[in-house]
Amino acid sequence: MKRFWIGAALLLGLLAAGIWSMTAMDSVHSAISDDLRASAQAAQSEHWDQADTLAASAASHWKESWRFSAAMADHTSLDEIEALFAQAEVYRQNRERIAYSATCAQLSKLIEALEEGHSLSWWNLL
Repeated sequence: MKRFWIGAALLLGLLAAGIWSMTAMDSVHSAISDDLRASAQAAQSEHWDQADTLAASAASHWKESWRFSAAMADHTSLDEIEALFAQAEVYRQNRERIAYSATCAQLSKLIEALEEGHSLSWWNLL
């Protein structure tokens, strides 16, 4: 009977860790994705000051949460996101509206996918 309780406690601990990581990934990455989407829209409207502020906020949050994301996610997608942040910065500096907006939109979708990959859903359980 003692082994049963030890096993049950381990399973509950793993469940709690899974729920914590799911909520943490959601809270961190949804803010970044929202900032990138808003930055793309601001650039489309030629509001570069607002786009700069939102992009800086997204990049800052990404750098702050990178170690946590690296512990939870596949590094291939993290490397792709890092490369797109670098591309977006070049487009932003040159004020290339279409390329910048497209890169921000792609970044937003990749970060949403990273977040969704750690959510509790039936397709993640299969």
